[in-house]
Amino acid sequence: MDLLEELPEQIFRDILLKVPYKFQQQIKQLLEPAKEMMECPQFYQDRIKFGLAEKYICLLGTAAISLYDPVDQSCIMRITIPSGFQASSDSQILCVKRNIILVGLSFQGKHTTETLIYDVLSSSWKQAAQIPTARSWFACCASPEGSIYIAGGRTNFNPRRALRDAAVYKVDEDKWELLPEMHQEVGVCTGVSFKGMFYVIGNTCQRFDSNTGLWSTVNMVGQSLLSIYVLFEQLIGFGTNRIQQYDWKGNVWRELDPLPQELVQVSPRVWWGQIYATVWWDRIFLCGKDTDSIDQPTIFYMYKPGAPLSERWISLDRLNLVDMEVVSVSTIEI
Repeated sequence: MDLLEELPEQIFRDILLKVPYKFQQQIKQLLEPAKEMMECPQFYQDRIKFGLAEKYICLLGTAAISLYDPVDQSCIMRITIPSGFQASSDSQILCVKRNIILVGLSFQGKHTTETLIYDVLSSSWKQAAQIPTARSWFACCASPEGSIYIAGGRTNFNPRRALRDAAVYKVDEDKWELLPEMHQEVGVCTGVSFKGMFYVIGNTCQRFDSNTGLWSTVNMVGQSLLSIYVLFEQLIGFGTNRIQQYDWKGNVWRELDPLPQELVQVSPRVWWGQIYATVWWDRIFLCGKDTDSIDQPTIFYMYKPGAPLSERWISLDRLNLVDMEVVSVSTIEI
């Protein structure tokens, strides 16, 4: 280690840039100069710029986040959620740059307005600006430019009352801003960012245009799908036994592939939205459960659209987090 510290600063930094994220924490603990370099935002930006960054799957459980490396099918890190907070089946995990952001958490059994952010460079948590209204089963997504949108859902005070309000979180400014209200209340719903629009999909489909600041109603069929995501710049939905892609021109969902038999069991037996998906390079990582019991392992798969049938689905048998009920997933590049 002494030899590394004696290297010219630029060479030392070039070496550190190539260190896999899973080993960076150990290096920072051993070398103070390395800690200073590796926790600088420019270090993160250069890893992205020079193609040295890796992509990990963030698995949100009720009390912790696991960072999963699909390359060797192992969890490289477990990040405990700050004491008192707990994720539930409608909590959301979103990744914006080097930040892992949690919204919709519970505190002492009630949904909270707190926004928690974990900085993967400094390995530290912070409580960020509060969401204007605590809510459950709301629409939420991160936009490509790095803002987080929320809308709809239900409140702690009246679980039967659906909401019309919406807000956007500017991560760099640590600030939530109220948006104009939607045309209609939406209770249980999901949110996606697609081609510059924030879509809220539930009993209706409404979209917000950040350029005009206006909401409009969209006539979308098949809103009863369990889970809807934007994957590979396409709107992808998971039904009771199949994956579908939305055809915007024809206003119809078209079947891509049937789901593996294990995942087919998920949809009829548990609550809405229990198949979770995120993109990892040229594949889709997805998971679900065939029972409500936390004692049963979550089922994990990798799916590569358009690949030969024998290579399209890969069961991640080695990922067996029996003690972790996954409630949301996202991908981070670090």
